[in-house]
Amino acid sequence: MAVALLLVLLASVFRLIENRTQAFSAASVLISGIALAGVAASLTLQGQQTKAARDERDRATHRQMIYLTMGDRALAECFEPPNAPMPFERYRQIIFANLIMGRWYAAYQLGDVDESTLRYTLERHFRGEIGRSHWEYGSHDWLQGAIGGQHRKATAFVKIVEDSYRTAVNAGPATPAADYFTNAYTDVGSLDS
Repeated sequence: MAVALLLVLLASVFRLIENRTQAFSAASVLISGIALAGVAASLTLQGQQTKAARDERDRATHRQMIYLTMGDRALAECFEPPNAPMPFERYRQIIFANLIMGRWYAAYQLGDVDESTLRYTLERHFRGEIGRSHWEYGSHDWLQGAIGGQHRKATAFVKIVEDSYRTAVNAGPATPAADYFTNAYTDVGSLDS
């Protein structure tokens, strides 16, 4: 398609300009302009790919540090202290919930998750005690990051999360973490009934 368009443009140049030398000069300028636009587009795409690779490397490094922190209280003490004292197990749950939220954030930013899917996911997430505890604990940081950022999608994401959280709180108490699972083995077949 692009080649056909280029041929049409070149043919038009030769028809409009009777002097062959001027026609070749005009065609040369046209081809050079198209080539320059192609180089600019390629450089832009390369820049985006480089940024995406750098961002993923940074996220991978962060995840690795979080995983190490979750398994070692001494390493957890290298990060900033919690806003309020809490048991280490709860701290681990909250930082893991933050990893989950970060994954949803990335999916929303990339367009892998639309607003309705995000709202549905958050509605389910905020039914539970840990999800709500995480947002109560970390919403300030998410809000500050969105306000300080330059991306509309970041602000939109945090607004959706905050709205979903408020809706869940207004709907009633969260399911306690102790009630998430049973201790007894349940026959998988009986779950269908």
